[in-house]
Amino acid sequence: YGYGFDTKALEKLLEDAEYGQTVTLPLSYIQPEIMGEDVYFRDLLGSYETRHTEDPNRNTNLRLACEAINGTILYPGDTFDYNTVVGKRTEEKGYKKAAAYSSGKTVETLGGGICQVTSTLYVATLNAELTQVSRYVHAYTVSYVDLGMDATVYWGSLDYQFRNTLSNPVKILTWLEDGKVNVRFLGVKETDNKVEM
Repeated sequence: YGYGFDTKALEKLLEDAEYGQTVTLPLSYIQPEIMGEDVYFRDLLGSYETRHTEDPNRNTNLRLACEAINGTILYPGDTFDYNTVVGKRTEEKGYKKAAAYSSGKTVETLGGGICQVTSTLYVATLNAELTQVSRYVHAYTVSYVDLGMDATVYWGSLDYQFRNTLSNPVKILTWLEDGKVNVRFLGVKETDNKVEM
């Protein structure tokens, strides 16, 4: 919150003032452009997007995983745990059977495809300079991220975790749009670093 004034009005007041005259400058109240908790989430810290397939079951799984993560806030020192946040992939939650890697094979499984969300999240965390805690790669290469940039999860055994080692909170935005999985990290930019892979 603050106060401001019209510089043109001030120039006019000073031009019209006589020598030695006191000029009173009218101030107007200025409301902040960013209000409430959004003051902590004004800068884009890192982002990434990946193109998904047209498989409706797989895309349902991607959407559900994104919805579970979207809006998560990590305070300084907090660790994001993918399996805890997304939860077990079940029919009751709406997850569908779709292709996934398991024991070196491609199989149809509930929640198949959600590793695309994990991988997109992983690359975005690298761009945001967040600290990796736990990450596993697929047995085979995947098509939606560059070689070596994937992250896999499997309920009960493989998890993906990262930590907010910044001085301020971080908000995670995840969504599906225009055939892509989108991940954005919002917070307060603390350095001028530029990440290049």
